[in-house]
Amino acid sequence: MKRITAILLRVAVWMVLLGVLFPILWMVLTSIKPTDVSQALPPVWDFTPTLANYVNVLTGHTYTSQAFSILLLHSAVVTAACTLLALTVGVPAAYALARLRFRAKRATAMWILSTIMFPPAVSVIPVFIFAGRLHLMDTYPVLIIPYAAFALPMVIWMLRSYIKQIPIEIEEAAMVDGASRLALIRRVVVPLLMPGIVAAALLSAILSWNEFLFALALTRSNVETAPVGINEFTSMYGTQWGELTAAATVTVAPILAMTMILRRRLVAGLTFGAVK
Repeated sequence: MKRITAILLRVAVWMVLLGVLFPILWMVLTSIKPTDVSQALPPVWDFTPTLANYVNVLTGHTYTSQAFSILLLHSAVVTAACTLLALTVGVPAAYALARLRFRAKRATAMWILSTIMFPPAVSVIPVFIFAGRLHLMDTYPVLIIPYAAFALPMVIWMLRSYIKQIPIEIEEAAMVDGASRLALIRRVVVPLLMPGIVAAALLSAILSWNEFLFALALTRSNVETAPVGINEFTSMYGTQWGELTAAATVTVAPILAMTMILRRRLVAGLTFGAVK
């Protein structure tokens, strides 16, 4: 009876996984179909795979204005800068909230937590107005600063929890040996905090890489990102399904590859302190 139950549970898990992965599989299959086959109704399953959609998308031989490789580069620059900025500010801030004593410490921590629930869409119009007055429209800072600001509360709150799990005796021993507070953070806390930093960095990168609304409102062509570029394959004349799915695939691939490569550190970071 137990074996039958285990088999049924395994089958159920595989069914759920197939249901979750089916849209991704459909996207990849559509991206390697010829143009006439990708738009056929009902769907055609017997076809000769081709990489023409990927070549056209990456080289710019489509109805869109730019090669998609340029848009991927813009997304990579914005994501890397945003993640680095969020971690540079987030690690000291999380350490201060976890270890230092100052007035309104608890209120500050709760305020940071409350900002996570703030919907970014509400701030699009104010940021648009400020960016226009400061002549920052269609530049990297107009995306990097808001992205980092929205990722920062999550980074601080995550790292604060991780730092609290580090035995304070280790830090006290380092201070007895003459380490300053800055050296303590750099040489002791950061190495021990690396799984949490990787988890926070990956989550921040995913949020920045996938963001669409700010990139649509605040950029034109100079720093247009990949999510906005995907939207351009749908127009009043129809949808280029082959090119659209190829663009979506190359957009998803970097984050998926990064997650697979760093999955051990990601799991270690997300479960850090769960079991004592």
